[in-house]
Amino acid sequence: MLHYIGSSWKRYQPQTYINGSLFSVETRGNLVVAVGQVGNRAVAFVRIPVIIGNENSYFTCSFIYFLRQAMNNLLRTAFLHSCLLFIFLQISCKRDPIKPDIPMVYDWTLDTLVYDLPGRPPDQVSVQCIWGSSAHDVWATATSDIAPGELWHYDGRAWHPVHNWPYVGFDSGGTYGNDVYAVTGFDSANIFLFGVHGYDTIGYPIVLKWNRRSWSSVPWEGGQVLRGGLGWGVKQGNNKLWAVSARGRVIKYENGLLSAEPQFTDYRLGIYQIAALDNGIVYVNAYKDSLNGDTLMGSVSNLYMRDITAQWSLIERKFVAGAYEDGNGLGRSIVSIDNRLFTANRGLWEKTGTTWIKRLQIDALGGECLVTENDMWIYFKHELWHFNGKEWIRVDIPLLNQYSGYALYGEGWSDGKEIFIPLNTLYISFILHGRKERE
Repeated sequence: MLHYIGSSWKRYQPQTYINGSLFSVETRGNLVVAVGQVGNRAVAFVRIPVIIGNENSYFTCSFIYFLRQAMNNLLRTAFLHSCLLFIFLQISCKRDPIKPDIPMVYDWTLDTLVYDLPGRPPDQVSVQCIWGSSAHDVWATATSDIAPGELWHYDGRAWHPVHNWPYVGFDSGGTYGNDVYAVTGFDSANIFLFGVHGYDTIGYPIVLKWNRRSWSSVPWEGGQVLRGGLGWGVKQGNNKLWAVSARGRVIKYENGLLSAEPQFTDYRLGIYQIAALDNGIVYVNAYKDSLNGDTLMGSVSNLYMRDITAQWSLIERKFVAGAYEDGNGLGRSIVSIDNRLFTANRGLWEKTGTTWIKRLQIDALGGECLVTENDMWIYFKHELWHFNGKEWIRVDIPLLNQYSGYALYGEGWSDGKEIFIPLNTLYISFILHGRKERE
């Protein structure tokens, strides 16, 4: 049997049988079926084109039917049609194609924060946390010299300051501002801001909720309100929130109420010091500098864990002499995705059992955007790394070369197709915005 490939005919012999007869060859596009008889067996050879990686290849198989009589035209036609029907039913079933290993490509732009409220614009806006329910409903918290510059919203077209959030509050001591430092949520009707009413150590913690229509202050269980502003907050699953305060307290949100966990440290807690795993475990990394006057003697880190029975315990204590980090295991910042815990210590380390394994070499952690276990982003200054489920790949963004005084910093957000990362100086912020073109 001869087969035409490209520009020439080649002999095609999938298998050799002695004393056999080839009756007919059928083609359906690139599909080839040859039917014949060998002894008391009817045989069909099938050649199916497939793609493996970037290469075109073929899959060859055979069908055998035992005959009680010699194959006549009727039997041969019935056998051929049966083979074709079986093959077409199989290849018509929906299957995930074998994709070539092509890296993801993003189109990168810089979003500008447009302040369009009455009054003077802010002189300083530094975004540190971004979260969205969708790529058309993205929120960002920032430090700013005026309260209206602390909360921003992206509607799929542009960033604008949020004008209706309650940034002014009252208590018996007079009028104080509300400052917000982190944002997260469950969906577009359950968005939460974490911050402080008043000054961080003597003020009151606040958690504000947006339900698509209005803002409200989340109440406390039993009416008890603690002192100390909330510097960071994270979600756990789709029903719990956790936050940490400037007075070393851990706050839980569940069933519409806030409550305080038993106090186990008096260290100041803030950004990237709490991580909540999907399996119910919560970690807090409490650290502080050891100083002799203005001389750094070292850094103390205490890693606490709340187990599934709600008990807190100290699981690791570390002292780094003369420096903030030592490049080995537990560092200062902790982050998580699903049931995986990471720390930053002159690289990205993952906790496995009682040890830490280095996953990525990077000088420091400026921020992160952990979407899934197979879609993770880590960045520092202009250095951006992406984990695709197999390996870490450095992402080059020539656009950043125009912003030498800026750094990628803080919590980013992505839906897997678009990604938003803060790009900051001390005074001005842009949002690095990536849109996936190919994967």
